Amino acid sequence: MIRDMVEIMDINLLDRILQAMRTAASVPTLVPELPDGVRPIHLRVLDALSRTRGDNGCSRVSDIAAALGMRMPNVTRIIREMTDLGMLEKTSDPTDGRVVLIRTTDLGEEYVDRYIVGVRQRIEHELMTKVSMDDIESMIVTIDAIRTAVDKACGRGESTAA
Repeated sequence: MIRDMVEIMDINLLDRILQAMRTAASVPTLVPELPDGVRPIHLRVLDALSRTRGDNGCSRVSDIAAALGMRMPNVTRIIREMTDLGMLEKTSDPTDGRVVLIRTTDLGEEYVDRYIVGVRQRIEHELMTKVSMDDIESMIVTIDAIRTAVDKACGRGESTAA
C-alpha cells in the first residue's frame, strides 16, 4: 500500500513535470495578434536574420537555416513567402553571384521592432519584476537536467537542445 502511494505520488510529480515542460515549450508560440498572412515562423526567421546579418545588413539563407536548425529548402520556401509579403528582399552577393543574400525591408524592420524586440522587452520587464535571477538560473539548469534525464530514460542519450 505504501509502495502504491509512492508510485502514485511519483506519477503525479512526473505528470506535473511533463506538463510544465509542455507549457514552457509553448512559450515561443505565444505572440501578439499578427497581421494577416504573418505566421510565428516568419518572426523566427526575422529574429534569425537579425542575429546573423553582417555589416551590410544581409544574411545568407544557409546562415538563417543554421540559426533556426532547419533545412535550407524549408527556409527558402518561408523566405519566398516573406518576400511576397514585403518583409524581406533578396539580392546577389557582389563577391559571389551564386550566393543569395537576404535583408529585411522597412516593413520587416517594423515587425522586428514590434514583435521581437518589443515583446522581448515586455517579457524581460515582467520576469525581472516577478522572478529573481537566481530562480531563472535555477530553472534553466533544472530544465536542462530534466531534458537530459528524459532523453536518457527514453534511450536517446544526451540532449541536443541548448
